[in-house]
Amino acid sequence: MIESDLREILSDVGITQADFARLIGVTPRAVALWMSGERAIPGPAESYARLLQSLPANLRQVELARLKNRRNDMRDGMYSVQFESISRAGQGIVILDTGRAYGADTVGCKFDGEYIFNEVTGLADLDLKITYPPNVASVFGTQHPYEWSIELKTSLNPRVDAGTLQITTPLGPDLKATYKFLRTLPES
Repeated sequence: MIESDLREILSDVGITQADFARLIGVTPRAVALWMSGERAIPGPAESYARLLQSLPANLRQVELARLKNRRNDMRDGMYSVQFESISRAGQGIVILDTGRAYGADTVGCKFDGEYIFNEVTGLADLDLKITYPPNVASVFGTQHPYEWSIELKTSLNPRVDAGTLQITTPLGPDLKATYKFLRTLPES
């Protein structure tokens, strides 16, 4: 499929690029790159567009109603996080961006992972991998002379500007933290 084919399908179906992006769970920027020919249209996006076009009008309306009725409670953006254990404290930034989560803290740790917005609970459930530089101690005191990483899980409420987190790691008891919404992501 080329960009003119996708443009024709969206026109036939009567939806905008932004609505198509929301239907398939990508950023509007991704669709804009496909439409300009700067990036190839991925197979799943092409298949969904063709399927949407082939649906009878009444079923197409059901799918478009799903878009209109979808709760839009997930607020992607930049969040500050402050965490503390008995022996140490720290702070960092986590960015939530259409299912991806990434960031860093003040001692050079990198956060990489993903989140899923749970429409039932209204929470963003995060799975992150924290990568520590050599000789940097975790908030639990664990330290190695080489780069190392751990997995963690937590959930946050993206509809509120600040809240608490309970972070689960394999290193010890759950870690208590607070978060604060800093800003939305720029439109690209």
